[in-house]
Amino acid sequence: MSTVATSEFQFAPQVPRAIPTGESLASQAAALGMSLRRTMQTGFVVFDGATGRVVYGAADLPPIGWSAWSEMAREVARGTQARFLEEEDPIILHAIPVVADEKSTLVAVGMYVVRPIEHPGDVVRAAEVFGVAVEQLFHWCRGQRPISVATIERMTDVLSSRLHAEARIAQLERENEMLSSHITATLEEITLIYRLTHNLKLSSNREDPGTLALGWLSAVIAAEGFAIHYLDVADQALAAKGGGAGPLHITHGRCPLDAAAFQALVQKLGADATSRPVVLNRPATNSATWTFPEVRELVLVALTEGERTFGWLAAFNHKSRGEFGTVEANLLSSIGTILGIHSSNMDLYRQQSEVLADVVRAMSSAIDAKDPYTRGHSDRVARVCVRLAQELGCDRETARTIYMAGLLHDIGKIGIDDNVLRKPGKLTEAEFEHVKTHVEIGYRILRDLRKMQHMLPVVLHHHESFDGTGYPHGLAGENIPFLARIAAVADAYDAMASDRPYRAGMPDEKLDEVIRQGAGRQWDPRVVEAFFQARDDIRELSHRNINTDELAALQFS
Repeated sequence: MSTVATSEFQFAPQVPRAIPTGESLASQAAALGMSLRRTMQTGFVVFDGATGRVVYGAADLPPIGWSAWSEMAREVARGTQARFLEEEDPIILHAIPVVADEKSTLVAVGMYVVRPIEHPGDVVRAAEVFGVAVEQLFHWCRGQRPISVATIERMTDVLSSRLHAEARIAQLERENEMLSSHITATLEEITLIYRLTHNLKLSSNREDPGTLALGWLSAVIAAEGFAIHYLDVADQALAAKGGGAGPLHITHGRCPLDAAAFQALVQKLGADATSRPVVLNRPATNSATWTFPEVRELVLVALTEGERTFGWLAAFNHKSRGEFGTVEANLLSSIGTILGIHSSNMDLYRQQSEVLADVVRAMSSAIDAKDPYTRGHSDRVARVCVRLAQELGCDRETARTIYMAGLLHDIGKIGIDDNVLRKPGKLTEAEFEHVKTHVEIGYRILRDLRKMQHMLPVVLHHHESFDGTGYPHGLAGENIPFLARIAAVADAYDAMASDRPYRAGMPDEKLDEVIRQGAGRQWDPRVVEAFFQARDDIRELSHRNINTDELAALQFS
């Protein structure tokens, strides 16, 4: 065999449009051979550049033993240049390397006739070299249009440019698809994070944002199930007063682990579970040491803020039996960070609320110390206020507000003269006018305390009358703040029901009659109706010791 020197041009094209990526190597080879035939006007044999195996051959080529050129085809595949493999007048074999995909290179070898053929004697030597019968080779050559070596090189140059252009287009299309996919994923992540942060409220519970997060994650991550496991993060002081947040397990979809198994999983993963996202796929979960057969794939991130861990967020089992990777890990990490910060804020809010509650209780105790005759009045009014608020359909935050306001509704009595406040007999008109100032004194005491702004309407207006004859501003009807209307009934009820040094508490029948007759005149009819609907509960609340657990549920839920 004789060989021809390599052509003087570089050629390392990427996959042309004629090669359908994702198809089998044989399909890609056939597509390449037919595409080149249309351009070069001759048949091609296509080798697998890795093995030297023929994977496609044009049907009209002579029956040559192509395996003789396998090693040369592999050399071409390892290089970056088109090359003449064989020249035996009047036949030339020319090889073109084409990258089929990231793992495969194809080598297309074209067979050309370089001069006109007149009789069989012109191909005797070539038939011997290529291992084919003279008559077969002569017949094939007569059907070909002769082409010069220079023309082959020029046509290959043109083909090279075309394939490079097509490869560049294909590359740009892939990059555009990847970029589009990345932008879509990023937009989904930003949208999810925005929706989650937009719905977070400092005073909300942990379950609502956790449930929202899992539902939204299920729309963007192909996992069969999700879970959030919140730890019990209450400190001992809060827990003793009912202010702690106990463990909570939230799931969405087909979550393979219950709360106990989830905790066991976190314990098995150890420090990795809190220091970084944990991504496990089947190479890890198929091992003999993996003790959670229900979990095939996993992404686990900690809910942290600073050095504190509040729980974990997990995605379980890829829907299409694929693998989880950095995209899922990054998204869960972002959500985990938000939920961790939210949990930290909630814990801080609970502690601040407890401090505020302690301050309010201290102020309430100061009132009792000032007026021992009415000791416990503020506390009883606060409890009755809460029960009335519940009967009227108020939410828990409103109930908590009116409880605090009930404790402080008489705080202004601190500024009332002791002789007047403790007088056992009937007050003079001047003394009564002095006592009436306690609502404005209380308002002035609290008005500069930002945390107590929402209590001010109750402190200032709980002695207004529904018909406008009350004090301090003579407000009437709906112009009286709603919580003040509730407190007015609770305050009047306890004042009438309680024993004082100078009189006994009013009998229940008489008390009910007074309140019923005062509806629409002294008190809001709606609140009076709620009073009678909850009458038995109110009587019990006002005559027994406070239940710490019940009040804690109101204050810290």
